[in-house]
Amino acid sequence: MQKRKNIVLLIAFSALLAWTLFYINLEPGKSGLSLNELKFTVEDTAAISRIIINGKEISNTISRENGFWTVNGKYVLDPSMRKVLFSVLHQVRVQRTLPKSDIPRISEELLKEGYTIHISMNEGPDHVFYAGGNGISLSYFMDEDNIPYIVHLPGYESYVTGIFEVKENDWRDRLIFQTSWMGIKSLEITYPEDPENNVKLWADNNLYRIEGVAELDTAGLMNFLDEISIFYTDQYINPQQIPSYDSLRNTKPFAHLIVNALGMEEPVNIDFFARIPGENVTLGILNRDQMCLFESRRIETIFKRRDDFTAR
Repeated sequence: MQKRKNIVLLIAFSALLAWTLFYINLEPGKSGLSLNELKFTVEDTAAISRIIINGKEISNTISRENGFWTVNGKYVLDPSMRKVLFSVLHQVRVQRTLPKSDIPRISEELLKEGYTIHISMNEGPDHVFYAGGNGISLSYFMDEDNIPYIVHLPGYESYVTGIFEVKENDWRDRLIFQTSWMGIKSLEITYPEDPENNVKLWADNNLYRIEGVAELDTAGLMNFLDEISIFYTDQYINPQQIPSYDSLRNTKPFAHLIVNALGMEEPVNIDFFARIPGENVTLGILNRDQMCLFESRRIETIFKRRDDFTAR
């Protein structure tokens, strides 16, 4: 069930991101109708200072602090997620009203089951509204007058409210570290069951050395360091979110990565665990605490052996 939900969310946000790329600069269209299409539109998203999203299982605060966007004051906000969120707020349009007979029911649903969105601005009044929908295609927004409207994005006919259903971990910046190949001070890849293949690398007078390798394959090493210099996870998860990974983390990791680079307050440590049969992701534990999932085909290139760096 969790896997299916993750796939649905991935499809939804991929579509939102694709829409953003095409419609971020779209100007509001003119309409001869008296309906206020811009009722929920935030015209100046650059003036947003904070967005609070509350629902039955959601409580997230997206805020700008000291020039940086954060999630719940704990994590750096993923830049692409912020771009999608702000684009939705800027481009959302009222599509039509509801039949009078449906207004009381939908209004009650939004108040009881929907999401409360509170947007604070640097200047001017706050924006407060409720969001909900059928979870598939219809999205409803309602402000404090308790009159719901069907909303949409121009050229994008999917579930707009889905952006407010994102959990804390999925708002987080997935970048674990970023440096350059010249910025890596030391790196270790160890294999508990195969220590002969461990890689221990360090910088020495503007050169890199690897323990046990007399003659380095310099080109291969530079390619590897270049690949690993931008290192990110595909998804953060919490304990009990996916029970099979809770069991897996209690087993012995097959590999361990330690990276120390310029600008790091402390080295990055990641344990990697054997892939669950039939799954295409690899579990990692970041800094002995945070569970992360990595797309297996992408991450397998980092699991180098000592001989991989020997000149031939």
